[in-house]
Amino acid sequence: MKKIINYILCLSLVVCVSCDASLLDIQNENTLSTGVFWKSEADIEASVISIYGMFYRQGTWTRNIYTQMIGMADEGVSYAGWTELNEYTKFIFTNYNFGETNVKIWREHYVAIFRANQVLDNIENITFSDDTHKQDLIGQTKFMRAFYYFYLTTLWDNVPLVLRTSSAADRPIQATQEEVLTQIEEDLKDAVSKLPTTRDTNNTARPTKGAAYGLLAKAYAQHHKWEEARGCLEWLIDGEGKNHYDLVSNWENNFSNHTENNKEALYEIHFSLVNRVGFDQTDNYLDPNAQLGTQIEMNAAPPGIGWNNIEARRWLVDYFKREKTPDGKYDSRLFHTLWYDGASSDFPEYPDQMIYGAPWNSDWGNRVFIKKYSTDAMPLYYWNDNNFRSLRYADMLLLYAEALNELNAVPSAKAIECVNRVRNRVHLPNIQNSNYYNGTQITGNKDAFREHLKIERALELAMECVRWIDLKRWGINNETTLNELKARDPDFNNFIIGKSIRMPIPQSEVDNNPNLNQNDKY
Repeated sequence: MKKIINYILCLSLVVCVSCDASLLDIQNENTLSTGVFWKSEADIEASVISIYGMFYRQGTWTRNIYTQMIGMADEGVSYAGWTELNEYTKFIFTNYNFGETNVKIWREHYVAIFRANQVLDNIENITFSDDTHKQDLIGQTKFMRAFYYFYLTTLWDNVPLVLRTSSAADRPIQATQEEVLTQIEEDLKDAVSKLPTTRDTNNTARPTKGAAYGLLAKAYAQHHKWEEARGCLEWLIDGEGKNHYDLVSNWENNFSNHTENNKEALYEIHFSLVNRVGFDQTDNYLDPNAQLGTQIEMNAAPPGIGWNNIEARRWLVDYFKREKTPDGKYDSRLFHTLWYDGASSDFPEYPDQMIYGAPWNSDWGNRVFIKKYSTDAMPLYYWNDNNFRSLRYADMLLLYAEALNELNAVPSAKAIECVNRVRNRVHLPNIQNSNYYNGTQITGNKDAFREHLKIERALELAMECVRWIDLKRWGINNETTLNELKARDPDFNNFIIGKSIRMPIPQSEVDNNPNLNQNDKY
């Protein structure tokens, strides 16, 4: 292979030095440049699609972000053989240029933002046959820019806020998390005004007004702007959104590749197995189909089956098993979320559980593996065509309950109703009638309700890259909360207040930009 490449390079050199020098001034009309590209409505449409294309990179939603978002939270743990990958989930950041997680996530999020900025900087210069289509594309682009910035600030807090098409010479200044969240909110408010309420079946991968409201509510919640969050959630749950969104009757349908784009999905990142390539090509920017399909299965599969880069903490099993349904059964979400020893006896209706075609391995002991988003594909390969549900109606219900609780002296009837809708779907009783929790205390006390919501969210949304966001919103940068987390997750013994709440910025970025400061205490 190297000989072929060297031969091509040598041949190119020979051709160049033997050419007439005057020919070097001729513009190659077969190549694209910014000067010739931004001419038509089709150019804008293609460029918007390229922003979606950044979902299919290792640093975004194909692979690495799952490991980091789940691993840093108290629900996940990594025993990966790759030392740096393992340590990054344990708040041990020694290599600030660790490519697999730190550099790739940072780099590829900013590539997506660059593409979004290009669209926004050029779209007003293009004549559209239909202004509604133009406004929709602006709405999509602002939603996507906000989406990428939301996860950047979730992981790093203070990041450069770049809102115009950048060049290699630019040295953007660092923005505070407050400033980034404010910009996210501005982008999403504009997206809400421009996006349609529904999409046809050929465009379900594009965001709707409901998706923008959902992400905006989450941004407001991180900002502790509870009144503003309430307004967004009210539209989704009590307003126009209730005509389009609801809980599906079978909870597990949210995580199957056979039941995608159902009424519970506000926004899904779409994956496919069409035109997939070999794994050795998955970091090739030149191949537009390099990563069609998420690697979450291979990433989370047990040792001997997959990479086993990330798995679940045992306390989740214990929390699921605290409370039974009125007919004496365990919470069905446990069965569909986790693989663990003893599951066959806990769920005798499923006596022959197989993990990607293999029985439970006794060498795994009491370890717990992630079942959510697994498919029935055999043999297990690098690609999984299961869409990732990044915004889900159940999340909105519980967030609505949280916002209402923060805005009132005691839990309101509506807040309690939202919690009960999530519980009743899996046949758990109303929280007032719980056979384990003190429902009277929970429903009668603001602080008790807030603490219980943390449990409800942990069980409903486990392994969906939500828990780290939640922990940051609730405040983990203090000794009291930290001690509570240490009891569930020993990795938090490595957590340093004022430091570990955010990842280190890639050192290469700091070195190349004098306006960028490394995060505190790194």
